Amino acid sequence: MSEIVAYCGSCKMDLAATVVASVGSKIVKVMCKTCKKERAYKAPKGVTEPGKEGAAAPKAKRKSKDSADSQPKSVSFEVEWNRLMGEADLKNKTKYSTKSVIGLGQVIEHPMFGDGIVMRQIHPDKVEVLFKNDLKLLVHSRK
Repeated sequence: MSEIVAYCGSCKMDLAATVVASVGSKIVKVMCKTCKKERAYKAPKGVTEPGKEGAAAPKAKRKSKDSADSQPKSVSFEVEWNRLMGEADLKNKTKYSTKSVIGLGQVIEHPMFGDGIVMRQIHPDKVEVLFKNDLKLLVHSRK
């Protein structure tokens, strides 16, 4: 079973999910790894460019039923991570600790998960970080 980032209607956020069912290359059902609920696949809403807080991705034009869907709509962690790390400023990488202050779009170096990029600020002291193989919720700014 493969893992992807998908929007969970129950948790109301983009989270890691396990693919439960697919038809060809199209994902139709996923299970949220946080709440463990199975639901129809919904594309992630928060996967936008880091640094643009709250900016939604532009809506894609509807395709006619005649056009073939050659690409799956899901984005794997590694593909998205590679794209974002290619655009990121790797010179200003920060070593992660619970005491360090982390901001949106910042590249961090985690001792266990490796390099990651902050995707979203969840709470004043919690951030969602995309690593090469997973999406993690990390705490920061703790004394």
